[in-house]
Amino acid sequence: MPRLPGQSPFVISALAALTLSLAACDNSNDATSAKPERPAATDQAEQPATGAPDGGSDGNHDTNAGQDDADQSNGSPVPEKLTHHTETLERRPDGCEGDQCPVFDARLELYDGQPALNQAIRERLASQLVVNSEDPATPDSLEAAAEQFLATAAGTAGEGGQGWELSGNTKQIGRWRTLVTVAINSYEFTGGAHGMPITQWLNWDLASNGPVSLGNLIEAGQEDAFWEAARRAHGQWLEQEAPTDDGTFQEDWPFQQTDAFRLTRAGVVLHYDVYSIAPYSMGQPEFTLPWEDLEGVIRARYRPL
Repeated sequence: MPRLPGQSPFVISALAALTLSLAACDNSNDATSAKPERPAATDQAEQPATGAPDGGSDGNHDTNAGQDDADQSNGSPVPEKLTHHTETLERRPDGCEGDQCPVFDARLELYDGQPALNQAIRERLASQLVVNSEDPATPDSLEAAAEQFLATAAGTAGEGGQGWELSGNTKQIGRWRTLVTVAINSYEFTGGAHGMPITQWLNWDLASNGPVSLGNLIEAGQEDAFWEAARRAHGQWLEQEAPTDDGTFQEDWPFQQTDAFRLTRAGVVLHYDVYSIAPYSMGQPEFTLPWEDLEGVIRARYRPL
């Protein structure tokens, strides 16, 4: 730094030191800003996205639909899928072993969180597990059905019910919206050429938490239209299944009404037990009434959307 006339050497030295100090400070700041900045610590990349998925839906539609079902079922939401466990009951006479012992065997598919449905399944199966006799009483539980069967077998003359069998099982076979269909199957063998299978279909509305009969399904005043559609479906079934060389088949096995039904994408399926509209050799017939034949016949809540 040049010295001005009359200026003290001490002042000049002080000014020079101050200048050097400020320069050093500026150089230090420049060096710090020149370093690459380290990103701030964040866990945003580890968290799932919370925005709406493609299409703009934020899940409220499904929630609202479930709420509609909950309102109809007194606050109990309708499950998307039923989970189940198995309950079994097997009985045979005390001390009897081997294939020739009379056997009672029941196996139930029961559903978690559905006590009313489970009770209905137990009652339906118990009422179905009755041995044909002169005056069979309808059991009020599976245990009572087992006792009645074993008592009947023990009271028979001769071999005492040797080889007799009374069995039953239940299984979900379909679901249409809130309507679940459970098959109630039973089989009775008390001698002879073959046993007797019986199947009922229990339709249960998870929203109203109660059974749905065919009468609940059909619009008021549309019963005749429903059975006319059933006759047409039966006629198509005859064309496919009835023996072509037997001109008396329809006379021997005329059309009948049934209360066993379930709903599918194709339409309303009707079920018949053996010896109802066909001989034993043809099993348990089923045929479908297509939705297009049931326009205005089925209540709106059970029709396809």
